[in-house]
Amino acid sequence: MNHDLEQIKQDYQNIKVPESLKQQVETSISQAKSDLERERIPKGLGKGRNAIFRSWLAKGCLTVAAAALLLTFLINVSAPIAYAMEQIPVIGAVVKVVNFRIYWSRDKQMEANIKVPEVRVEDENGKEMAEASQSMNEKIQAYTDEIIAAYEDDVKASGGEGMQAVDLDYEVVTDNDKLFSLQFHQTMTMAGASQSEKIYHIDKKTGNMIAIKDLFEDGADYITPISENIKEQMKRQMEQDESKIYNLNSDIEEWNFKEISEDVDFYINDSGKLVLVFDEYEVAPGYMGVVSFEIPTEVVADIVKEGYLAE
Repeated sequence: MNHDLEQIKQDYQNIKVPESLKQQVETSISQAKSDLERERIPKGLGKGRNAIFRSWLAKGCLTVAAAALLLTFLINVSAPIAYAMEQIPVIGAVVKVVNFRIYWSRDKQMEANIKVPEVRVEDENGKEMAEASQSMNEKIQAYTDEIIAAYEDDVKASGGEGMQAVDLDYEVVTDNDKLFSLQFHQTMTMAGASQSEKIYHIDKKTGNMIAIKDLFEDGADYITPISENIKEQMKRQMEQDESKIYNLNSDIEEWNFKEISEDVDFYINDSGKLVLVFDEYEVAPGYMGVVSFEIPTEVVADIVKEGYLAE
């Protein structure tokens, strides 16, 4: 390594600037000075200040030109430096909510308030990645259309007398260098209230939508270690708080939580930890509401892809 650094230093010291490029730099500086002389000097600045201003700006032009010239030569002349420059990560896609519409309806005793966001995925140059945007928006549209259709069917069936309210809101729960995640919160109120969640994700490096399996190496068994950790957390919580009950020892075997599904909802929290989210009634009685579990990174450290989770 030391030998490589010494060689880079020698390459840098032995760089010879072609006369043609030197002439271009000198010509640019000369032109800049001439332009400054013709530029109107702001009122109130004395002759001395004008000279200082011109000197400072001319030096700035020289510095910028020299820096650009040096950078060009370092990249082209020294292979180790060129390789190092290639390793600098490119800023990935930018995902943002650019618009939303509201489906609002009230019919006698029934009401719906459903927010439908639209996202835009852009590359590092600000150009829209149309296919990625379309893919995400189609998923959102299909999800919200299903909720709206179910509500309208209920209105039709009950003649508006169903005593029902449907509310759907959303928030960005993950927005880091690697991942963008948009979470929907649905609440349906009838005799009581029930809650459910849905989360969509875009990998910012590729612009593609992903599922939980995409966080891990191809073919890796992520389901078993995560499921076992969740069971351990459930048991520990029930031991520490008798008001908490999870579906682990139910007499009805099919109610018991066995393992996560491949389409389980998740997000990465601000601490860089994987969080799994379960709807009301999914793994616990209804009074527990929506429940979530933060998974220690060491549980999946040997199979998770680099960059998704913090240690």
